[in-house]
Amino acid sequence: MTKGGSLLRRLIALALLALLAAPAEAEWLRAESPNFVVYSEGSRSRLRERVLLLEDFDRLLRMLASEQAPAPKLHVYIVGGIDDLRIVRPVADGIAGYYVASDDGIAAFVNGRAEGGGNETLLHEYTHHFMRQHMRGAYPAWYVEGFAEYFATVRFTSRRIEIGNYSRGRAAQILSGQWLPMERVLAGGPEGLNVAAMSAFYAQSWLLVHYFYSTPERQQALARLLGASRRGGDAEQALRIATGLTPEGLRDELRRYIRPGSIAYRYAPRGSAESPPPIAVTQLPAAADDLIPYEAALRVGILEANRQPHLERIRTLAARHPDDPLAMRVLAHAETRYGDAAAADRLLDRLLARAPNDAELLYLKGMRLLAAAEGDDPPAGAAAEARSWFARARAADPNHFQALVRYVESLRAEPGALSEEARDMLLEASRLAPQVASLALNAANLLIARGDYDEAIRLLEPLAANPHDQGLAEVARRLLDRAAARRMAGPAGDPAEGGEKPAAKPGEEAAPEAEAE
Repeated sequence: MTKGGSLLRRLIALALLALLAAPAEAEWLRAESPNFVVYSEGSRSRLRERVLLLEDFDRLLRMLASEQAPAPKLHVYIVGGIDDLRIVRPVADGIAGYYVASDDGIAAFVNGRAEGGGNETLLHEYTHHFMRQHMRGAYPAWYVEGFAEYFATVRFTSRRIEIGNYSRGRAAQILSGQWLPMERVLAGGPEGLNVAAMSAFYAQSWLLVHYFYSTPERQQALARLLGASRRGGDAEQALRIATGLTPEGLRDELRRYIRPGSIAYRYAPRGSAESPPPIAVTQLPAAADDLIPYEAALRVGILEANRQPHLERIRTLAARHPDDPLAMRVLAHAETRYGDAAAADRLLDRLLARAPNDAELLYLKGMRLLAAAEGDDPPAGAAAEARSWFARARAADPNHFQALVRYVESLRAEPGALSEEARDMLLEASRLAPQVASLALNAANLLIARGDYDEAIRLLEPLAANPHDQGLAEVARRLLDRAAARRMAGPAGDPAEGGEKPAAKPGEEAAPEAEAE
């Protein structure tokens, strides 16, 4: 054996060892827990830890919740970068993530490469999501944003949650001394502010919540302040009544509070350390690498301008994986909503033969028939058949609010379109997904028509105080005024014939809310 041959064999052996030692290509995984469904690339242990973190965060927020309402699980997509985020919604460079609530679905999307910022963004948006679900009511904009900022900076150790950590950006803004007048923060929202002023608004809102949560006495003052704000009083007067402070005095208090070494921290146990929630982690098929971003877009509805381009791209990508169940599911969804009805039927029938109790597939089959019922030459009985599929979807998943909405939508041409049962379904859909503005506005209209003004006002108050969508807030304020006026007028002021027209058709999507602070 020559020296050269021996050296060549050693080099080949080393190359094989290096190949075997190299990490395998990241796989797409799906984890499901009591409150979340999370999609991510990477290791199972890392994904489990992410989901445990989210479940512990949810438990922390539930300690402050005024109610424990039933809710659909939140879908979270941790994608590979900004390009994947843009498949779902157009966003600017530097965005770590965002949240969308539409009548197609509700989901959060995180740039997995912006790890720290992505986690804070996810926790911030989940706090908003949770507040709308379980802490319903009217809150001033500073509290809505400050509450989300305060809880977004929690830190997790193996056994506890540290609450009250600094957000570096917010703390830097505070310590720079570039403050908005406190009366502007207390009485307004971020709308109309330039970038620097908006940053100050969020920073001061964070500090306000931090200050009020720091002692039991301040928490009591906060309860008084929020109560006065809900009653529609002047913000400065409410502050004086609740705390005895003027806006200038509050500013001085906050500046003393933020001094180095004086800020308060709190701790809570991690629930998973004693009773970990059940988490099922499954490996997704090979098609996930191509199609998960499009599955994410379909989850919340594809914007109209992107529907045909995305459909063509999904068809091309799915063709690479002809028998892959994920590819079939994503293509079936896209064809059902935006493409070829016959192709959708073929795919859905194959998928349902394998998974006859899958709520999403049952819903999509109903959507296919609903589209046929609303076409130019509807088949006889298509709407009724669609309703049977939506009913099966609800039976498989009682929190599937979209199936409720579409069931009512299928009644548009029926004599029972405005029956009490149909109205109750829309109200139930709004209770399951209060984050969806179109559902909340429709439900409020129905409640006003019924004369249930108190419940309508309770539903509308958070929308009227929405700091992110002034158009929505204005519509909600007009409905609020109408409900309040009719409540004062009594039975004689009730509408004679069925109340107001709905803000949108049942199931008609309003502009989806996308937040990306």
